[in-house]
Amino acid sequence: MIETFVSRPNWAPPVIERNLEPFYRLLEDSGFKANTIGKSQVPLRSPFEDVRRLMQKCQCTIVLGLPQIFMHSGTVKHVPIEKNLNLPTEWNQIETTMSLMLDLPTLVLLHNNVTSRGIFERGAANVFVHAFDVLDTNWLEELRPALQSLKGAIDC
Repeated sequence: MIETFVSRPNWAPPVIERNLEPFYRLLEDSGFKANTIGKSQVPLRSPFEDVRRLMQKCQCTIVLGLPQIFMHSGTVKHVPIEKNLNLPTEWNQIETTMSLMLDLPTLVLLHNNVTSRGIFERGAANVFVHAFDVLDTNWLEELRPALQSLKGAIDC
């Protein structure tokens, strides 16, 4: 099994969480063993230290940019938001950066209703950002080629 760090929030909207179960089965069937602080790994130290230690034991990273922060009003850089913003957890930003700094093959996935900011902006880092929608019945089939590419990057 390929030890894989999975960056994702510990909480996701229930409809999304339910649809992630087949994703984890696909990972396992594809030879990946998912590791996430707070999900598969119990925290022992500070979150940053736990992530660093776990990530150093992994061969690759998969980032799930799922909606966790929901803004219905407010401003971004002093500009009023005109439509609702769904943002991922800030830990996606931290963990993706750590993975890239450790030179781990990194697959970045952004849920289609999440605003692309920071590491999820195309061109912000040397990774391709794959869009996905766990509510789409074909999302796992569409993910298979990306998982194969990730597996190939590990074998290099």
